Amino acid sequence: MNKIVILIIWLGYSIPAWAQLKAFPEAQGFGAYASGGRGGAVIKVTNLNATGAGSLQAAMNQPGPRIIVFDVSGIITGDISIPHGDVTLAGQTAPGAGITLVGHLYTPYNQDISNIIIRHIRVRPPNPDGQWPSSQHDAIQFSTANRIILDHIDASHGADETIDFWGGAAHITLQYSHLSFPIYDTANGWTHNKGIINHRPCLDNDSCNSGSRTGGYISILNNVFTHARNRTPALSVGPAEVINNITYNGREGFVHHNIVAGEFNIIANQYIEGPSISLLPFWFDPENNVSQVPSDYWLHDNLVEDPGTYTGVVNNPWTDVNFTNAYNFYCCGINANQFNQTTAFDFTIYSGYEAPQIGPSVGLEARLLTAIGAYPHDIVAQQSIQELQSRTGSWRNYRPADLMAGLTPTPALLDSDNDGMPDYWEMLHNLNPNNGNDHTNIMPSGYTAIEAYINELASGFTDVIFSNGFD
Repeated sequence: MNKIVILIIWLGYSIPAWAQLKAFPEAQGFGAYASGGRGGAVIKVTNLNATGAGSLQAAMNQPGPRIIVFDVSGIITGDISIPHGDVTLAGQTAPGAGITLVGHLYTPYNQDISNIIIRHIRVRPPNPDGQWPSSQHDAIQFSTANRIILDHIDASHGADETIDFWGGAAHITLQYSHLSFPIYDTANGWTHNKGIINHRPCLDNDSCNSGSRTGGYISILNNVFTHARNRTPALSVGPAEVINNITYNGREGFVHHNIVAGEFNIIANQYIEGPSISLLPFWFDPENNVSQVPSDYWLHDNLVEDPGTYTGVVNNPWTDVNFTNAYNFYCCGINANQFNQTTAFDFTIYSGYEAPQIGPSVGLEARLLTAIGAYPHDIVAQQSIQELQSRTGSWRNYRPADLMAGLTPTPALLDSDNDGMPDYWEMLHNLNPNNGNDHTNIMPSGYTAIEAYINELASGFTDVIFSNGFD
């Protein structure tokens, strides 16, 4: 009886505490409170095989809450499907060289795969083929998933989108990530080099197969896009926010590209013209086919670098004479009355939302380029950053022969009880390195021990973010 009482007391305190925890301390936006695999099994990836025992796919295939860590680093060649939610993928644990997936990372379409945390993974799929034709060829495809946070992701080489949230995916944060080199190859007809898309197909026909497929509730925060023609991002459903992102060498930065409804905050981004095409920072292009589109906008402190056309900060584009003279930025039922906000929309009214820190657009490039993407930066990321900094480069299918160039795998640290936490760390935190069950112990931070460990690893990579001028 006493044990039952103690268990009830423990549950009574721990479950509400977990419910209030963010995915990790730096999580922001609409996906900030995804819990991933919290409280579940720790599964180790022990080889770089596409499938089979010890592989990443085998870890993904297991049902139930799980936190996936790595004893290896390097390249995994093959697609990775996520058939079950409640998963944390901790790429920051891969020793030395990080993890590069030369394949597609996806959830099955028309399934409500929910509650996903993914950090510090590179996704660089091969060219389109019979299985993944160019019309469906996304680096990351979470079309009908829900409650997701992607943090410090490097994604490239999509021939449709780089990241697809199109089929009503919702409650999403993409933060501190690096989307570069979508495929542009005119010889093969691969010219749909785009960034991100989010839409709710229900807006088209007023019916949904799943109640969670609402679209919107999406935060695009502190990311860098290079060499994408547009959709950096394409968001058609609010509430949505696009804050502190950089777009380089694209045409239209923010677009809708679908039927539109909702509220949009577009704050402190930087849009930089590149060599491949002329720049149009915003293109408000709803496909509603009505005289008054049900959407509203707050634009503030967006920095445009388009020499000879417009250079400076734009807030409300309708009241900036130089901007309206330079760009045709709207069509199809959009009018000035939809931009009459006096302050940003307050998205804290929505549950599961964590208001982001917002830095000024001036100085954004210096702050972000050392803070984005999966660590360590590989040759693709380095090339993208170098081209942005030098204002060079072009749309192309950039595929270095050696994706491991400059990266060095190292041995995994000693973990005697195989619980994902190395012995030294367990001893440092008064845990038992021979007790494989203490990964679920609640630490002073409120996180489980395994979460505290993987959070500490990631924070060690990214402390620069929060000491470089963000408010």
